[in-house]
Amino acid sequence: MSLASFCGWAYAIIWGVAFYPTIFLNYKLKTSDSMSWDFIILNLVGYSCYTLSLYLQLYNDTVRLQYKQLFGGRLPLLSLADITYSAHGLLLIYIILSQIIFGNSLWKFNNQRISFRLQRTSRILLMVLFTYVFLSLSADKSGHAFLNFTINLAYCKIIISLVKYLPQVQHNYRRKTMYGISRMQIQLDLLGALFCIAEIYLKNELPLMKAIEANRGKLGITLVASVFSTIFLYQIHIYGTSPEVNNKEKSMV
Repeated sequence: MSLASFCGWAYAIIWGVAFYPTIFLNYKLKTSDSMSWDFIILNLVGYSCYTLSLYLQLYNDTVRLQYKQLFGGRLPLLSLADITYSAHGLLLIYIILSQIIFGNSLWKFNNQRISFRLQRTSRILLMVLFTYVFLSLSADKSGHAFLNFTINLAYCKIIISLVKYLPQVQHNYRRKTMYGISRMQIQLDLLGALFCIAEIYLKNELPLMKAIEANRGKLGITLVASVFSTIFLYQIHIYGTSPEVNNKEKSMV
């Protein structure tokens, strides 16, 4: 196995493992109230789009032919590791979703959540993204319509990744605690991002700007994950991981 392949599987495994601390922590605490509803739904849509995009880039002959035409005969810097990570992540998101929706009945949790309504910003975002992706396939006359549609699915994941973290950051700010948020998951996300960047660097044979253009989906997702993992680690540092009730008691002392 080459170093580039090792980095590819390393990031896929690390990012895959990063989901489990949240699932186990929810089970241990018997609650999933730390998870923002917007975060999990946007995550579900984002991973669905990205998994489909990766599948088309890896296995659809039309997309791969159009990609080679556009990037000098080269193929995307993707492998089985990428789609394994994404499909596995999508499955685990459904498990976390079940902890939120069926937490009390199926998982025997003590969830206090009473609202399952998306914020207006999230609803508008999803409507805009779905409209954009549909139009990119139906109205594109460039000769690379299916490729552009496939890349736009990855763009949806980037934009959703960017936006989905904002409600969670706000949710943490309102609670003034990171209780129920796994520090290990955040650290694994950051480590996986470093391996992902290393893989792209080792596999790349294009000039810098052309490489960024050719791999903008994967690079964009990695950059967003790195930035928000750093923000969450900072929130853990300033808010701590004590239950909300403890924080309220501290503020009264």
